[in-house]
Amino acid sequence: MQYLRISSLPVEEGRAHPSNPMRGSIYDNVAFQGGVSLPPQSFTGGSAVNGNVVNAAGMTDAVLRAYAAAPSGSPTAASLVVTLQESTTGNSGWTNALDNTGTVIGFTLTPPASVTGTTASGSPIITAMSSVTGLYVGQPISGTGIPSGAVITAIQSATAITISANATSSNTSEALTFNTEGEARIEGLGLNRHAFLRAVVTPSFTGGSSPAILGYAEIVMGGPATQLPTVPGSSGTVSNT
Repeated sequence: MQYLRISSLPVEEGRAHPSNPMRGSIYDNVAFQGGVSLPPQSFTGGSAVNGNVVNAAGMTDAVLRAYAAAPSGSPTAASLVVTLQESTTGNSGWTNALDNTGTVIGFTLTPPASVTGTTASGSPIITAMSSVTGLYVGQPISGTGIPSGAVITAIQSATAITISANATSSNTSEALTFNTEGEARIEGLGLNRHAFLRAVVTPSFTGGSSPAILGYAEIVMGGPATQLPTVPGSSGTVSNT
């Protein structure tokens, strides 16, 4: 099987929602190979979308990772439920994969549907935010007057945030776009985990006109079993503790 790395969508390597246990873990800056389960596509409707099969045989560490752009079609709410499934054959018998506590491996991405704010040229602070629900430090932000690559660095209040770059123009009630990403560790590789894995994404929308979310899901892995992945630019391996 050929493994691919998705680079057409703006996901940072080894970065995730700060409440996700992956941040600051052994997976930051680790050289992984990505098995693309669900390539970039528009998720619509409310039915589950099954991803391509990824063979994790021989791998020791893996992460389920997904990305969701801001929804189109003006829904009042939107989300992607991302779940890991496993199979002994890769053809049938798919079941939800559980972690060592018996919890289904996965997460829910909830990109803000519609947010506005006021920018001031030369300032990194955005005020008069219509909502900060679902926003988090490190989240990418875009909009008129927002420099490319800017992310949230602080949520000051229910109506104000700070970003990583100064706004280049002043705008009132400017439409802002926030992308969302998440990760979950895949435990049990080489032990009790089935070799064949896939991501399953189930979209959900409230209201809107033909709403959709552009996103993808991938399974990134390190190995083989006799050797832990190495940090790029280093000859040493990463401790799996």
